[in-house]
Amino acid sequence: MTALDNLNSDLFDPNASPQEDAGPEPVVYLVDDQQAELDLLQRWCSQEGLKTETFNQAEDLLKVLHAESHGCVVADLRMPRLSGLELQAEMSRRELTVPVILVTGHGDAENCRAAFQQGVFDFIEKGFRHEEILHAINSAIRKHRRDRFRHQVRKEALDLLRKISPRETEVMLLLAGGSPLKGIAQELSISVQTASKHRGSIFTKLHIDNEVDLYKMLLAAEVNLDAGPAALVPPAP
Repeated sequence: MTALDNLNSDLFDPNASPQEDAGPEPVVYLVDDQQAELDLLQRWCSQEGLKTETFNQAEDLLKVLHAESHGCVVADLRMPRLSGLELQAEMSRRELTVPVILVTGHGDAENCRAAFQQGVFDFIEKGFRHEEILHAINSAIRKHRRDRFRHQVRKEALDLLRKISPRETEVMLLLAGGSPLKGIAQELSISVQTASKHRGSIFTKLHIDNEVDLYKMLLAAEVNLDAGPAALVPPAP
């Protein structure tokens, strides 16, 4: 079963978890130069049944994170050499999508604002209860799982859509826009029978049965209907 097989599931519900995730087990990557803080967070995560990896400096984490890493990062804001904010910025530069939670004993409005503007998932001041940090961690993992799932569905949908011929693409976009076959025939200066033949070919190539499924697939692929056929052109290598 592929991710695209869940097209009729809760894919478009931002609060829903995907029904299928073939990715690796999520890991909570803990980063702090204070060993006592690491030990405490690791114990809380273990009690929650969460797999963890610990690091005393951000540079060591960057050596193991890769595109398929799944879970979340919990990092101290202030660390020698590479701070939590600098870690998140470097992860973003490398297109590593694991959400980052920053914790600090020196919280202030400026750091908090900078963290969220930079794309940090959450910003928590030390002294937090274990329920608070675990809630943030579980929320970050759920978000990453949804994001990974949506990315996989988008890729699979685009792979199928790019099998459609240029003429079929014109028909497909008109179908998705709600045009009837007669209207499509008039718009493209073809017969209704030809338009119907293109419609059948499109549904066969996409493994769908109707216009509703077609619209869902285009939505999953994040196709901009206003962009026309150019929306399905693969990016340059």
